[in-house]
Amino acid sequence: MNQQLHPGSTAETAEFSPLRAVRVDHHGTTEVPVHCGRPMPVRTLDFTEVQDSVNHAVAQAAVDGRRVHACDCGFLQETPLPEGTVPSIVPDGETMLFRPFFTQRVLAAAGQVEAAEWSFDQALADAAPLASPDAEEQARRLCAYEAGLEAERWRLDQAVETLREELRLAVRHDVPITLLAREAALDEADVEDLLRSDGAPAESPADQPGSAYAAAS
Repeated sequence: MNQQLHPGSTAETAEFSPLRAVRVDHHGTTEVPVHCGRPMPVRTLDFTEVQDSVNHAVAQAAVDGRRVHACDCGFLQETPLPEGTVPSIVPDGETMLFRPFFTQRVLAAAGQVEAAEWSFDQALADAAPLASPDAEEQARRLCAYEAGLEAERWRLDQAVETLREELRLAVRHDVPITLLAREAALDEADVEDLLRSDGAPAESPADQPGSAYAAAS
């Protein structure tokens, strides 16, 4: 489906797929966006969605504190969440269906952390060739080494923050911490530490006694 974005008061992004165009509203409006002459309802996760990238766009918007509106033609637009609200992106009664979706996102984020840790360790190991008989050359090497180390540290911090946000999103949608830890090959204590470090509850509602998941376990 070919789609064309027309200039307007809303900023446009280059996030395109064969099935959609995405427009991001940076102005913080609370008005319901309109497309094709009709108001665009808020898009939640769709279990029947063949193009799973749309579900991931909805999830990423939730991580970023935004929501996605959808037009019947396939056009999507992001708007900021109303202040003080944290709505579910899962339709009522379908929480269990989307547990694999959330665990997949957590697993991908955990993989990025592992890759960033490896890259950081490699950067640390590069300290060996810093020595040089020329003081100026040694200073240049040291400066380059510290800059590289700083970049890798930033990359690792970003990866950890992404993992934390994905864990928070999953826990908020009743994915048990025990399940997240097992699927992402993490210790439960590490998951709880990541959640606590950002002020989020360290216990998923599904982990609490009396929950449907606990009863099924």
